[in-house]
Amino acid sequence: MHVDRRRFLNRTLRAALGASVYSAFGNLQLVRAAATQGSYTFSDYKALICVFLYGGNDGFNTVVPISTTQYGLYKAVRPSLAIAQNQVLPLNAPASGAGSPGDGGMYGLHPAMPELAALFNQASSPAAIVANVGTLVGPVSKAQYANHGATLPPQLFSHADQIAYWQSAPPSNTPATGWGGRLCDLLANASGPGLPMLTSLGTEDAFIRGNAQNSYIMGSDGANTLQEFYDPAGTGIDAVFRALHASGTQANALERTYAATMNHSLATASIINAALAAQGAPDFATFFTGTDDLGTQLRTVARLIWAANNGIAGYSGQTRQVFFVTTGGFDTHDGQTGLQPALLGELSKSLSGFNKALRSVNLDAKATAFTASDFGRTLSTNGNGTDHGWGSHHFVVGGAVKGGKFYGDDLNGSGKAAMPSLALSDNNPNDAGYGQIIPTTSVDQYSATLASWFGVDAGDLGLLFPNLGNFSARSLGFI
Repeated sequence: MHVDRRRFLNRTLRAALGASVYSAFGNLQLVRAAATQGSYTFSDYKALICVFLYGGNDGFNTVVPISTTQYGLYKAVRPSLAIAQNQVLPLNAPASGAGSPGDGGMYGLHPAMPELAALFNQASSPAAIVANVGTLVGPVSKAQYANHGATLPPQLFSHADQIAYWQSAPPSNTPATGWGGRLCDLLANASGPGLPMLTSLGTEDAFIRGNAQNSYIMGSDGANTLQEFYDPAGTGIDAVFRALHASGTQANALERTYAATMNHSLATASIINAALAAQGAPDFATFFTGTDDLGTQLRTVARLIWAANNGIAGYSGQTRQVFFVTTGGFDTHDGQTGLQPALLGELSKSLSGFNKALRSVNLDAKATAFTASDFGRTLSTNGNGTDHGWGSHHFVVGGAVKGGKFYGDDLNGSGKAAMPSLALSDNNPNDAGYGQIIPTTSVDQYSATLASWFGVDAGDLGLLFPNLGNFSARSLGFI
């Protein structure tokens, strides 16, 4: 059986990366982490799913004001991009106090997101919004930013650097470890024997890199087995390739390391694919009708979560799993009104389908999905798009989430959400300039809240998020 060369190389790369080990920390925290590693054991099961939106999603056209005052400001600064007020899907969050947006206004979602709006508004809601999240070393005021009076994350507004900061919180030395990888290092004993605790469905990036634990990279609908080979001339090159990792045939350490890595990856693929094909395993297809690759990834994650909880031979036995799923296209400098609806529609259908699929088998409280992105986008526009910004709004979805509410930090130690001012003027305390909104909630606080639910002790959160101590609110309370 033959495949094209690009597909073959893609499968080869993914399989080789499937059991890659990254080593990075190189500081005293690694010593403490090593001492802590193995001390965690759990009798329950939990899964954490990072949904990364590559390109930098525009949060201001995702979560949109509908109350008169706030909508007027929004319309004034975004005349060409503003969603019509009567098209915004209202959210039934509290009008004031805990769980409210914090500015006295009412908000809704982009009209392409009816599924997520319905989740947010239902009784015992499993969906929450975390407001104005971004990369921060510590709290930053507008005056501090203008006068260079605060330490800032490196290379603000750069895609590559801010992706690294979001996923690493903060970046360590090269190659960077991610907080997903470090989380798995810390909780290593919670993984079943021989199986990866952290799985990425198609993309290799900083989030999945740990110091010691292997991560596994697979396709969106199944693991990569390399059972097909590119051999258009029928030369038998597939036999040569198989011989490279045949047991006991390697002449030197490099060959043996390659063979061990490849064989472990192929063995893991067999276990994963068998779990997906297990007799009686739910398909979940009806929950993802009309979705594309993001939906396929989350559907596969749901199927693996079911397998881990239903005694599937070879795959069950894990008590903690981390998954990394991705989608792109959010760098909307141009044509945003044409591009963003499809992107947000796919996100809405996929997150809703994921929650409903797991709820159908009583596993929704065991899994929490959360969004992340390079950065937000500018409150101002460039005509038909938006440019690189800073703070943005994000979603958390799962049966354990205290949904139907807004969360965040107002930098006054209250832990309450604070939607940024939508006025584009010198008097806007949140505007760093050019409509780039200063975050009030840090990636560290957002991520540490998730890690706490996952089972990390309060005293160990600093191992994962070294800057967490710079913020008064260590937990945002959304889960």
